[in-house]
Amino acid sequence: MLESRSQLGPDKISQLNREICKNLGFIWNEAKAPKSDASARPFWAGYKSFSWEADPQLAILEVASILRWVYPRVLNDQEIEFFEPSESVDGAIRSTASLPQGGTRWLKNSWGIWEPDPQTATKISLDECVGILVPGVAFDRKGHRLGYGKGFYDRALENFRGLKVGVGFSMQVISETLPNEAFDIAMDMIVTDREIIHVRNING
Repeated sequence: MLESRSQLGPDKISQLNREICKNLGFIWNEAKAPKSDASARPFWAGYKSFSWEADPQLAILEVASILRWVYPRVLNDQEIEFFEPSESVDGAIRSTASLPQGGTRWLKNSWGIWEPDPQTATKISLDECVGILVPGVAFDRKGHRLGYGKGFYDRALENFRGLKVGVGFSMQVISETLPNEAFDIAMDMIVTDREIIHVRNING
């Protein structure tokens, strides 16, 4: 799957990402904020794509004025924690050299993924988020997800009550059921360049 994805090429991936972001625009209202927080801008968790992953950034930027976004950071090669960048309205990745005063520094981890520097961003509990966008290597139509084998998201999402949205290209959704274990966390929805797959009854 990773090889097939890499062979799409940058132009095709850019086109597919635009279609994914259009479809993401239909799902924000599916995650309901608590009534007590109805007037606040809800938190969502996003991610920075790498190595030809589906990229939700355009969709994130479009709703940055009404939603607050947090991004993951790998902790001790075992867990992920989430931080809100101070420039979350534009979501820009800035190098240390171009870091504006008061802005968030973005650093690449050992896998080449951009992460917010915890010294220049605000830690936010995932429990405060109404939804999360989750990348993957493959998905099936029952919501099972194949990641990169580290289990970061499965551990982070174990007790998460918000909306879990898998994001990938349509070619990454397979018809057969993926191998899965009891500790694997299934998605509530999967958004691709072709469709929005509702795995579970969100309002039920």
